[in-house]
This record gives sequence, structure tokens and C-alpha cells, in this order.
Amino acid sequence: MKDEINMIGLQMLRLCRSVLLERKLKPDYVDRIDTDKLFQLCEYHCLTALVCTALEYNGITPDKKWADAKAKAIRKNMLLDAERAQITGFLEKNHIWYMPLKGSVLKDYYPNVGMRQMSDNDILFDETKRDSVSALMKERGYYLKSGKNDHCDEWVKEPVYNFEMHLNLFTPRQDETGYFTDVKDRLVRVSPDRCEYRFTDEDFYIYMTAHAYKHYHGAGSGLRTLIDYYVFLDKKEASMNWKYISEEISKLELSEFEQQIRTTAFSFFTQKSELTAEGKKMIQFMINSGTYGSLDNWIDAQAECLKANNRMQYLFRRLFPTMDWWHQYHPETEKSPVLIVPLFFYRIGRMVFIGRKRTIKEINVILHRKKKIYGKE
Repeated sequence: MKDEINMIGLQMLRLCRSVLLERKLKPDYVDRIDTDKLFQLCEYHCLTALVCTALEYNGITPDKKWADAKAKAIRKNMLLDAERAQITGFLEKNHIWYMPLKGSVLKDYYPNVGMRQMSDNDILFDETKRDSVSALMKERGYYLKSGKNDHCDEWVKEPVYNFEMHLNLFTPRQDETGYFTDVKDRLVRVSPDRCEYRFTDEDFYIYMTAHAYKHYHGAGSGLRTLIDYYVFLDKKEASMNWKYISEEISKLELSEFEQQIRTTAFSFFTQKSELTAEGKKMIQFMINSGTYGSLDNWIDAQAECLKANNRMQYLFRRLFPTMDWWHQYHPETEKSPVLIVPLFFYRIGRMVFIGRKRTIKEINVILHRKKKIYGKE
């Protein structure tokens, strides 16, 4: 089963390469593609619209489910664009600085509208104006999906609207170096009469890498991340200051990861060099991770953080984490250990009442998985 998924994943990636580089695949290769199985994996990776376009480019007329999925992706992108314009219009009118993030920027580097499917829109804004922005979102019919936190508010509205309004780029746990703490100092104002800011290309790439690393080494990230790297670098690599990028990436201790994902993206898409063993392993990991990662990958990351060497120790540590875990996930406990008591009961409450289905699924994965916990046992 895993070998079949890897094979279909490579077909998916080769189709993406074909349409992005405008190089048609050999007819006998295209004829061997099972579009039904391919569709399932494309949905898992949020690549249905791009692959549908690639199939059409290679002479295949996809069936209705493909056409519907592509139309839906294009419609969603257009709706999100229109809604984002309304939200940023409010921010401009009220003199609130802001910066669109991630996919809402990257999508414009793809050849056609809708090719880069959007799950949500992320916007960084002046955290001192949180109440004003919250009032706007409620007025526009959104409800707050995320709990109250110090990172971002996730606002959702039917049928497809999802906006993550960021107070910062990373939580303190995710940004242990503090590199992104005063990020506004490095932003560039789009124009003197606008409140919109942006990264320089170099700083966007650094943030993009830090964000990709967070997901890749958490629950995992899918092939869309690799495609984003190629699409962005294809447009920007030649004009960027790589000495600056290298120095800054080094401060974040991400040099090895950045080099690996950039090399893998270029090796696969340009085919000017052979994929390394590490590159093949990275692609395989991404194929099996999907857009939002997998519970299996997340368990591995948690096991490492919890220093759990076997199943029973993992389950025990999920209930009673180490002090290192508390300090990492709740930095406030380092100065005030007494906070661990209410946070402990809050965690248990969330596991039992709010995240009950996920908790049950996690326990089932742990008890029935074949591979070892944290590479041991």
C-alpha cells in the first residue's frame, strides 16, 4: 500500500512539473495513470486544481469530480481574494498596519488563478488593534474557531471563508531564538499612503523556510510545500542576496534544512542534477504527510519532545509531561511553576471534552501502530 502511494505521489509531482515547466509527459506514461487513485491523493495534498490542469495539458479530459474540484478551487480563491480586499480595506481605513502572509502571497507566483489552492488566508496585523479587528469579523458574520490565545485568531464563515489574523508570526515556543519577535522593524511599507507592509524577497524566503521547518518537523508537510519552493525560487533566486539569507538562516539554525529542501526542489523540477538519497527521502516523507501532516508524524514529534521510549511511557507522558515539555509549550511555567496545576487540569479537560475524538484516535494509533515509538522500544 505504501509503495503504491509513493508511486501515485510521484505521478502527481511529475504532472505538476509538466504543467509548470510546460513540458508534456510521454503518452505511454500518461496512459498508465489511474486518475481515480490520483484524485484521492491530490485531495489529501490540496493539489487537485494544479494536477487537473496538468492532466488537461497532457491530453486527458478528467471526469466530473476533477472539473468540479478545479472549479471549486478557483471559486474559493476568488472569494477569498474579494473578502481579503474588504478586510484590508477596513484596516486601511482605520490606519491599522498589516501584512498578508504565506499562500496569499505565493499563489500569485503560479501561472494561473486557482493553481495554488487556498485553505485559508493569513494576515499579520497590529496586535494593539485586536478588539477592532474582532469587532469587524463578527460584524461580517464570522465566528472565532480558535480559542483565545496570544498567537492568532482563526475566523470562519460559511461557505469557504477562513482567515487567520496573526498577532505574531510564531509563538515563543516556535521562535526560541526570538528572531521574529520585532519583525515589523524588518518590513517594507508598500507605499507611503498605505498601511500594508511586506517582507523583502530575502526575508520572505527566510520566514517561508522557518514556517516550512515548523510543519515539516512537527506533523509533517506535503508536496505543495516543495512546489511552493520551486515556484518562488524560479522567479526570485537570481535577484536575491544569498549571503544575507545564509547568515540569517544560520542564526535560526536552519541551514541544513534550507539547503536540503531547496536542493530537492530544484533537482526534481529542473532535472539538472540527480536527486540525492536525502532528497528522495524528503519527497517520500512529504507524499505520506499530506497538506497538514499526519497524526503518526505528530506522535513521533511529541514522543521526542516528551522523551518517551515506548508506548506506555508515551501515554503516561501525554498525561504527565516532563518539566522540559511544560517550559517549551507553556514558557510562563518556567518563572511560575505553580501555573502547571491549573494548566494540567485544563489540558485534561480539553482532551476529554473538546478534543475527545482526536484523543481516542491518538490512543488507537499508539496501541495499533507497527513501527516503534521514537525509533525505540
